[in-house]
Amino acid sequence: MAATDPLRKTDRNLQIKSEKNDIKQSITLFDVDYAIMSYLEDVVLPKVEQGGKSIKIPVIYGNSERWVGARRQGVFRDAAGRIQLPLLMIRRNSVAKNESMSMLNRHVSYRGIKKWSKENRYDRFSVLGPTAKPKYDIYNITMPDYVEINYECMGWTNFTEHLNLVVESLTFASDEYWGDKHKFKFITTIGDYNIVNEVGEGTERINRVEFSLNVKAYLLPEKYDGQDTIKKQKNITKVAVFTSETDITADGRLEGILTKPSAYYDNKDLIDFLSLNNSESANPITNDTITFSNVKLVKTPAALSSTITASLTIDTISYDVKVYINGVRMIQPNNFTVTYSSSTNQLIITFIPANIGYSITSVDEVTITGKFIEIG
Repeated sequence: MAATDPLRKTDRNLQIKSEKNDIKQSITLFDVDYAIMSYLEDVVLPKVEQGGKSIKIPVIYGNSERWVGARRQGVFRDAAGRIQLPLLMIRRNSVAKNESMSMLNRHVSYRGIKKWSKENRYDRFSVLGPTAKPKYDIYNITMPDYVEINYECMGWTNFTEHLNLVVESLTFASDEYWGDKHKFKFITTIGDYNIVNEVGEGTERINRVEFSLNVKAYLLPEKYDGQDTIKKQKNITKVAVFTSETDITADGRLEGILTKPSAYYDNKDLIDFLSLNNSESANPITNDTITFSNVKLVKTPAALSSTITASLTIDTISYDVKVYINGVRMIQPNNFTVTYSSSTNQLIITFIPANIGYSITSVDEVTITGKFIEIG
């Protein structure tokens, strides 16, 4: 392999150290399994009264030995041979491509912005007012592969009353996003229930429920072709622009211009537009509709209209603003319609559930990124 030419110009914008604690570097099958199991145990499954105590139903992963033994005997026993009740066992049995969310371009990425940076420290420019734009940490994240993961579950309780509580809670939680709101959430649907009531060995009564889970998830490896799938960079910063005033007249006569032309003011619209890179998130107040207030959209300059693909079009005017739901990019006009009032600086987005495949509720996070100004 040839040595790197020390005289070759490099892009210093890409030479940024990334720490392991910056952001989760991958989304694996283990992350999906953990999200579904923890949500089942912590949120979905109810507590049952047994022996005068309130017991939380534990959830375990059914590896090959556990699953075959529980299927053969109809119950799950510990190492000492005791039947474990109550209990829920889950295992992953298939992973398939989600054809409704196919990835058309492997090289497409979207931006995640962390507005606080350790480099935003006090300096002498700060006393001059809001003239210096702070530095943000920006993460260019490769678009993941969208998959459908199917799980098979078996649950056991002592009493039919407890089994009824489990089925009712599962039914209520179906068709919702499961997972940790600070990490990953995946839309989950529960299939039909198969309920079995029987008397086991001796006088032990066993109530069992069997059901399946369909999870629409996404996977992203930490590296692909030797390159990180999540790359860190800094936003373009703008330091205070200093100007001076000069009296160019004397006794009403023009003495001459004493200042030199400024390259910034000759290209002010282009430079200001390219330096914009904002992000704002909100939760819908009403189903399928969200309003962003105090947002001033910036029209793409004519000099860049042929080089920048419009992400948002309102009344034939192009804007470079992208829309995401829970981190998934939405495309206009297939997934949503939009209205904008320049007098009130209010952007209203109405999603189309029939095209998206689900309704947008207050638990979903909608994010807009791109060329706009946050007012107020």
